[in-house]
Amino acid sequence: METKGIGIRVTPSEIFYTVVAENDKQEGHYFNEILIVPKALDIPRQLSFIRTTLFSLICEHNITEAGLRTAEGTAQQANVSRLNIEGVIQELFSNSTISNYFTGTLTSMASRLGTTNKKLKECCEGTNAFGVGDWNQFHKNHRESYMAAIAAIRCRK
Repeated sequence: METKGIGIRVTPSEIFYTVVAENDKQEGHYFNEILIVPKALDIPRQLSFIRTTLFSLICEHNITEAGLRTAEGTAQQANVSRLNIEGVIQELFSNSTISNYFTGTLTSMASRLGTTNKKLKECCEGTNAFGVGDWNQFHKNHRESYMAAIAAIRCRK
């Protein structure tokens, strides 16, 4: 049986996501993409665009697991745009075909993956702990979205 998950890492102007499919018989496969937030739209329409686009992606790929890497609580100044986008994505997860999802910082992802925060940060910087062939070709934010997807798939509550 194949399980499909999505991991998401948000910036104020881009949404990095990775869709991962795993099953018991073969190693998982994945793809990375970036959803660019259209600046020509006002904020409510931007949020609607993000929700609609991600909803279509979730339905098209039959995604049932999801992880959202959220902003660290220690950030000196919270970015309102990022927080708004993260809120819309959380609402989407709760009102879609996603059966299991989590939102969290690197620390909570490390806990779900059975590792330490330090090791996960090293992964974000380029250490390939997941055996992905082209890990160094990933953007740092795609590394985080990949780890969020894996955490969602492998660590269901």
